[in-house]
Amino acid sequence: MSLIRKLLKPFMIVLPHIFRESETIAYPTERPMFPERFRGRHKFYFDRCISCNTCARVCPCNSIILVDVEDREGKYPQIDYQTCSLCGYCVEFCPKNALEFTDFVEFAEYNRSDLVYSPERLTTVPDLKEVLPMLKRRTEVYHTETAMKYRKVKDV
Repeated sequence: MSLIRKLLKPFMIVLPHIFRESETIAYPTERPMFPERFRGRHKFYFDRCISCNTCARVCPCNSIILVDVEDREGKYPQIDYQTCSLCGYCVEFCPKNALEFTDFVEFAEYNRSDLVYSPERLTTVPDLKEVLPMLKRRTEVYHTETAMKYRKVKDV
């Protein structure tokens, strides 16, 4: 009897989970709506930047360096996303709010050198449909007493 019990015990543990709703999303076709304070890729504003070097000084990963930009005076931040931890110090300490976070998290590249974003590249955030052409809907996270679940917010 104990042998049969030992054999059936794993199945009895798994069985209730088989009939539950899915608690994940199908990523390329569904994408979550991130909260307002989410830390994704940076967006940079040339007109606000005063080239004070604060963002580079506070970066604990040394991911930000200031570089010259053609047709502009001063130096502007270049971010290396190979080492950036998205800690938020650069955004928090910027005196003129020249850097801000977006909800863009698709960083996949074939070459490591493409993860170094110049100031010009930081000024534009790509359209989501351009990066994820198969995207069909956005989902929102909500919490119940027992689980975290997703609900469809809008079709894209």
